[in-house]
Amino acid sequence: MNSIFFRIYGGLLAALILTAGFGVLALHLTNEIRVEQHRERLASGTFRLMASNLKDLDTVERKRAIALWGRLLGVPLHIRSIQSLQLERRELGHVIRGRVLVKQSASAPAKIYSLIDSSESKVLVAEVWRVSEQLARATIYLLIDELIRYPAGEQAAKLVELADKHQFGFDLHLLTVDKTDLDADQLRRIEEGDTVMALDQGGDAIRVFAGVNETPWVLELGPVRQVNAYPAHVLLLIAVLGLSMIGVLVYLLVRHLERRLQDLESAASRIAQGHLGVQVAEGGNDSVGRLAVRFNEMAARLKILINVQGDMVRAVAHELRTPLARLRFGLDMAASAELQQARSKYLQGMDQDIEDMDALLNEMLTYAGLEAGMPAINFKRVELNGLIEQVVQELAPLRPEITVTYVSGELDECWVDA
Repeated sequence: MNSIFFRIYGGLLAALILTAGFGVLALHLTNEIRVEQHRERLASGTFRLMASNLKDLDTVERKRAIALWGRLLGVPLHIRSIQSLQLERRELGHVIRGRVLVKQSASAPAKIYSLIDSSESKVLVAEVWRVSEQLARATIYLLIDELIRYPAGEQAAKLVELADKHQFGFDLHLLTVDKTDLDADQLRRIEEGDTVMALDQGGDAIRVFAGVNETPWVLELGPVRQVNAYPAHVLLLIAVLGLSMIGVLVYLLVRHLERRLQDLESAASRIAQGHLGVQVAEGGNDSVGRLAVRFNEMAARLKILINVQGDMVRAVAHELRTPLARLRFGLDMAASAELQQARSKYLQGMDQDIEDMDALLNEMLTYAGLEAGMPAINFKRVELNGLIEQVVQELAPLRPEITVTYVSGELDECWVDA
């Protein structure tokens, strides 16, 4: 593109497209990480609790426990050795460090891994289709199973202890019936031993309620929120990064043009200081490139004009010496002449010398037109024999000891353009 306009705005368009693509990719990758972390937070407390309960059981008791939990939850549970897991190295390290791993698949149930005992290298594995709903129900059953082992007065403190130990990804509360905001039908279902799932007031989260057997407590789990795909802080961060990226790309785009203009400015400053041999790079076919070509042509022409001017001044100064010398000689001779005829002759010669000086000055004025371009040269017909005789007559008095003889040859007249 030879136009700076199209080059800059084409670059801006490319920068916007690149930044938009970067923003979409960044949002997609960020959401993948956030969804993975959200699933891990939801599953971590529940599976740590189950793994903790399995740790102190023998092989037979473990089989009974996972069979019971599997029937209650409708979730297949298995105990596998770490060596048998088909996990990547990063995922395996995740499990060995005691963190719960949720491996999601589009066409298969999500697999959840939780380390039971590092010394035995055993891992609890579950297959869950819907992580949030199924895990919420599982957590309710497991927590109630833990709490009923303690008196009602100690259950609230035990719940806080379990929440701190296993790091659940949602809030846990023990409430009395009158402090819940459930309707009559939901309270009836809780009294019948059912689990109630209710939407939060904003409609973007769920809460799960279940009654604790033979106690006045209602266990509240949640609110459990869905992942917001477009959180304000993430969008703001991506917008700031996008604007910064556009700024950097625009700077790189304009910087090259600015550097070329700075080179032209520097060259003009050096010419102003008298360095007439300065040239600038002529790369590119855009406006700046063409300007550089014209600048170099101007600098070269300016150098030629100044050199010609110097030569002309020196030549004119040299040529002025001859009429001035004749004029001085004529003055001396006219002052010493006794006859009027001789005096008139010398005065006539002095007048001719003045005309010669005037002609030289006219030539200098003509040279002044060089700044606007080469002057037009006007030729006229001159008889060469007469011109030579005139020059000999004018110069002979200056050096009387030198005799100049002009031989015209066979031609009586010789006309030339001069």
